[in-house]
Amino acid sequence: MAENLSHKRHISMWTASSFVVASMIGTGVFTSLGFQLNDIQSVFPLIMLWIVGGIVALCGALSYSELGAALPRSGGEYHLLSRIIHPAIGFAGGFVSATVGFSAPAVLAAMALGKYLTAVFPSLEPLSVAFFMATIFAACSQAIFSTTA
Repeated sequence: MAENLSHKRHISMWTASSFVVASMIGTGVFTSLGFQLNDIQSVFPLIMLWIVGGIVALCGALSYSELGAALPRSGGEYHLLSRIIHPAIGFAGGFVSATVGFSAPAVLAAMALGKYLTAVFPSLEPLSVAFFMATIFAACSQAIFSTTA
């Protein structure tokens, strides 16, 4: 008897939400808070900036969730913008999201790692470490996505 051995991959809502929250906290707090503290010496405006930013991010997430519920189809941002505004806007939004929106946080995290490693190992060049880590990230992503397709 042949069993169906196809493995269905599933990420729960809790896991996906935890991943997004962890990446936002990791990228936002650990890389930008020091620069913000240099420019803003008072705690109250800094907390208000984070609260307003959180509210704006929540509004964006709720908007995308409503659009996704109203237009249930795969395609993400490209599909939503193509249906709501124009296909050219959908293409431009998808292109910018793929090239900048997904790669910029990974590069920012690699640059932060390079900066942090320089404090521990002063002989390292921060941009060299960032380039190395971004290359490793790209190679791992390529290996993962080429095996799942």
